[in-house]
Amino acid sequence: MLLVIFAAYAGDDKDAATAQAAKVGDGAAVKNNASGRDATREAIRRSVLGDSNPQKVPKKRYEPVSHEEIDQYVGSWVKLETYFGRKVEGTLKRVNGDVLYIDEHLGQGSASYPINKTKLSGLKVLR
Repeated sequence: MLLVIFAAYAGDDKDAATAQAAKVGDGAAVKNNASGRDATREAIRRSVLGDSNPQKVPKKRYEPVSHEEIDQYVGSWVKLETYFGRKVEGTLKRVNGDVLYIDEHLGQGSASYPINKTKLSGLKVLR
């Protein structure tokens, strides 16, 4: 039903544009109305079918961070490796001097524990 009404409106618009062009004696009014109708049709098509070019969201990845700037990333996901070979992945909860407090997410819960900055061989933050 909506398409029928739109088609009827488009037909009336064309007659009005033709009458106006005849009065002015110029085809510019017809071109302006036609381009307006085309823009409206394109907007309706995009809203019904979806935009063919969705905006790309940049993918996050883990990037190395120095020990000095880790204070800026409280609340971020981190991956770290100790000198003893232990790998930890979790949320950086707080930094107190040389100690990082990490919440490691395990199954249905999490484990929170301190890790000394001086014992780390690798430190990455999700950005």
